[in-house]
Amino acid sequence: MKPRITPLAATYSGRNLHGKVVNEMGRRVVSGGYCAGALLPNEEQLCRELQVSRTALREAVKVLAAKGLLEPRPRIGTRVRPRDQWNLLDPDILAWRCATGADAEFLRHLTELREIIEPAAASLAATSRSKEQLAAIASALKDMRDAPAIAQWIEADLAFHTAILRATNNPLLMPLAAIIGSALESLLGVSARSAGDFKRALPDHQKVFDAIESGDAQSALHRMAGMLSDTRTVMKQAVF
Repeated sequence: MKPRITPLAATYSGRNLHGKVVNEMGRRVVSGGYCAGALLPNEEQLCRELQVSRTALREAVKVLAAKGLLEPRPRIGTRVRPRDQWNLLDPDILAWRCATGADAEFLRHLTELREIIEPAAASLAATSRSKEQLAAIASALKDMRDAPAIAQWIEADLAFHTAILRATNNPLLMPLAAIIGSALESLLGVSARSAGDFKRALPDHQKVFDAIESGDAQSALHRMAGMLSDTRTVMKQAVF
């Protein structure tokens, strides 16, 4: 499959160009436009397609190699690495997966990741959160309650789960807020749309908040686990 050509220089220039080249090439790899194990087109062709210099192209290849997507080989070319060698928790790679269409397997893996992390995070947040962090969770919950349409619901739902991860105040868990957040929108979108009434899960979110507010770590864990179990059921009916 030939990747869609998106000339970059016509729209982006200067300091923005490097990031746009990385983004375009990353999307091509993650979407399967460049298949695993295949060699990329030669530099001349890529520079012509992307309308960038060799320097900009080579810098982008270095970034994508660091993420595990590409493997430059002298005198051979740049090869796409197998998917199992990608840094799948890299926020950019997660975002590209979502932007190019999250498949059932990806959504299942993301659901499993959430079930491992988020109940324990809710439990920790119940005993570690600050007043400001509790207010952030409450604000997201209010936005969910007031959401006029599914797009606003998804945005608020994402903010709710991200705020809980941040409220753990664990320096090793807090970066997961950004990592999970970059992909969670796809999962929330599918589950909300599949549920019919997109606010159906609001009472469950309220129960999670109430447990965190009261400092009941065990209840927060079980409430979050129960909510994610219901999400898995909805997801299974929709795409698994």
